[in-house]
Amino acid sequence: MTNASLFIYDISYLVTMDQERRVLRDAWVWIEDGYIKELGTTEYPKALPENVSKLSGNGKILIPGLVNTHHHFYQNMARAYTPGNNLPLLPWLKHMNKLWQSFRENDLNLCTRLGLAELMHSGATTVVDHHYVFSEGAENMIDAQFDAASLMGIRFHASRGSMNVKSDLISDWALQSEDTILEDTERLISKFHSDEKGSWQQIIIAPCAATSCSESLLRSSAEIAKKHGVGLHTHCGETVAENEFSLEHLSSRPLDYLLECGWDYNRAWLAHGIHFNNSELEALSEHGIGVAHCPNANMRLGSGICPVPKMLEQGIKVGIGVDGSASNDSGHILGELRQALYLARVDGGAEAMSAMDALELGTWRSAELIGRDDIGRIAAGFCGDCALFPVHDLYSNGCENAVDALLICHPRQVCDLIVGGNIRISNGNILSVDLDELMHSHHNRAEQIQNNLH
Repeated sequence: MTNASLFIYDISYLVTMDQERRVLRDAWVWIEDGYIKELGTTEYPKALPENVSKLSGNGKILIPGLVNTHHHFYQNMARAYTPGNNLPLLPWLKHMNKLWQSFRENDLNLCTRLGLAELMHSGATTVVDHHYVFSEGAENMIDAQFDAASLMGIRFHASRGSMNVKSDLISDWALQSEDTILEDTERLISKFHSDEKGSWQQIIIAPCAATSCSESLLRSSAEIAKKHGVGLHTHCGETVAENEFSLEHLSSRPLDYLLECGWDYNRAWLAHGIHFNNSELEALSEHGIGVAHCPNANMRLGSGICPVPKMLEQGIKVGIGVDGSASNDSGHILGELRQALYLARVDGGAEAMSAMDALELGTWRSAELIGRDDIGRIAAGFCGDCALFPVHDLYSNGCENAVDALLICHPRQVCDLIVGGNIRISNGNILSVDLDELMHSHHNRAEQIQNNLH
């Protein structure tokens, strides 16, 4: 990936997401070699090169690029899949597992490109995907994802998932040996991971769940993460049934079990986190463990409501996760933030969360959750990642507060998307891929998988 230089001028609203939550009017931002050099509202910078690329922000609202902290791209070949449409989590998983035995690297590459395109159109510039389904012979799935992300021109954090414990929910073909999992994890860290400022690629170690992985695998995963300083991730606290299953089979609640396995690590974060008790919330805060909030998936599966305001009050890191495209069925990250806003109010009243609070979840709070301090704000020295939306369109026309309208009005698509100073979407058109061709190929393969035409 290469960084670029860009001058964005006449920005109607520039939402910095800095500590003062400043919103600048009639502003400009100068990105030099991939990083924000200056921003302001007065005269343009005198040192601005004459040949720098320029982009008008007139009639647009600019925000930091959004950060998605949890997803499963492979599932977008099973959206609105009838056998699972009206099921809770565990029966839903059992039905979904049957689909993927023929799933290969080319399929995941297709799913990743389509999933990234959807997220990019809704403002995402950094994305975490959690892939844990490795059918026999498909040994380079994560490599295929990085190929896709490189083509799309986005920052990509790949979570190398794993399952090695047999159960009624998991088919035998989906299990890998601990040695295979750990060897591939080390290979991927060596090949792809970079924790330098402005990193485009990172590896996260991500066993699927406490109940689908052995104690040894969970311990080894935590040890390797700590050794390399990489992220550590899993599902936890998603449903009451999960907690009951864990108590029955592990004699412990999932979070307690993870902590016993060495997950007391400040680069760990857990997807969902709905059903934690007070002592577990205290443990999350104490150990610096965060939560990826996935409101649409939680509502779709009837799992419950994550107590986000309470978590934030206790100093727990929380970010936004779109989650799998067959448990959410949508990959619109701005729409996800809207749901987070409204779900918090259902649980805690109209003052529980503001639109700006919700936008924080998708920007610097998500960046903090995945261990990054170089994205999530429009500020000098930060990566030149930003999304520009129309101030007024059919869905927001007549709005008085343009920033609140981003979250309160119908979710919009970007006019322009910038990653590292590179224009990835221009005037609503993605530049890195023929979207019609991608959708056609993806749809055809999805039909084959759904109809078991291997």
